[in-house]
Amino acid sequence: MTTSDFRFGFRVVGPTHNERRLVDHAAAFQAYAECDVRAECERESYLSAFQFAADFTAHLTSTGSTAGFVGPCYSSWLWFDFDSEDDPAHAQADAAALLEWLGENAGVEPAGLLLFFSGSKGVHVGLPTALWNPSPSADFHKVCRRFAENLAEAAAVSIDSGVYDRVRCFRAPNSRHPKTSLFKRRLTPDELAGPLDVILKLAETPAPFDVPCPTGIDDRLAFAWRNAAVHVNEEANARAARRAAGNGCPSLNKATLLFIREGATTGDRHRLLFSAAANLGEFACPPALAVALLEEAALDSGLPPRDVRRQVECGLAAVGGGEPDAALPSPADDPPGVAVADSPPAADVQGKLAALWGSTPAADTCPPATDPQPTQQGEAAAVPWDDPPPYKPLPPQTVAEGRLDTPCKKCGAHDYAEVGIPGGRTRLDCRGCGRFLRWGNWEGGANG
Repeated sequence: MTTSDFRFGFRVVGPTHNERRLVDHAAAFQAYAECDVRAECERESYLSAFQFAADFTAHLTSTGSTAGFVGPCYSSWLWFDFDSEDDPAHAQADAAALLEWLGENAGVEPAGLLLFFSGSKGVHVGLPTALWNPSPSADFHKVCRRFAENLAEAAAVSIDSGVYDRVRCFRAPNSRHPKTSLFKRRLTPDELAGPLDVILKLAETPAPFDVPCPTGIDDRLAFAWRNAAVHVNEEANARAARRAAGNGCPSLNKATLLFIREGATTGDRHRLLFSAAANLGEFACPPALAVALLEEAALDSGLPPRDVRRQVECGLAAVGGGEPDAALPSPADDPPGVAVADSPPAADVQGKLAALWGSTPAADTCPPATDPQPTQQGEAAAVPWDDPPPYKPLPPQTVAEGRLDTPCKKCGAHDYAEVGIPGGRTRLDCRGCGRFLRWGNWEGGANG
């Protein structure tokens, strides 16, 4: 099949749990771009992130749902979703950094991209796949994910990797956001780099725009796509080999154990976290347990909490199927003081852990606690601390050192190294364990 066969998609009007309506994807996208009255831009609405062939129409018609569809897919646009829970300026800065990186390293002109304010706290960047002309496949969405993660890591920016599910809903251009009543508004590169209040003012109304049609193949992007496809195929083959070696039973691979113990370095964090979550998914690992096993190592590697949860969700969904959005609620969505519904009791977690490691829960062999020795009033009780380990050598990109008021949550150290990253920005890493602490200079010298 050729790309021309992949002309179908689905549209959702209203919340994402509403009916999936079969559409001609290009025609529907164009209608939203033109603010056509039939697009109902004043309403919340979504289009599928990917395009499909006739087998998808048969599936949707016969089942009334997109769930369970495993056929090939394609997309004319590869989307990068930059989202910030705290400050939309961070999403702006990351999107601008990606544009700069694409221009310098792949010769991509900003005029050939699609840039949007999401209507809330994010920015969407569309990269036309015509620049490297990939072929549709059953793993197209997985290669998109790996390709986007590789580019994001190279540009030192953070993206939401959850938008690459095969039947993902993606907010339609010029549609209204239900929480803010602002529209997903097309931006120019200058508007993206401008003040946030100007963007918010623009987003009060939808605006028609022309969909760019870039031409010409870029060899650098084509190479990056082939490299991503090779890695996706290698991971699939390794997973099949593990299952075959275990006579159909899952096995815990060494990369998962290594990630839990040591985390990962920049350039491989997203991939290794996703792979570890997928490996745990082969054991039917519940989401709360997967987070318990992987979150600390992922945070220590410098991934933001939102990225960690999305990677775990999508890794589990890649093996077990289902909708990642329903797998694990975001902490921001949990009401204060209310426990997450899928968090198992402590005893159940211990049992799950025991099954995962192929052993039984160990008996409590700790000696009974002794009463602390009384101390004189005003005297601190003695604590048998071990000597702290020596600090790691300073990274070559270090631009400054300092001391924080609050200690690192992992090792208790107060000292940090301020490490330079592209775009004149910096991050603060713990000197004791190397854990990411917070951003330093976010926008070329402006404190983030």
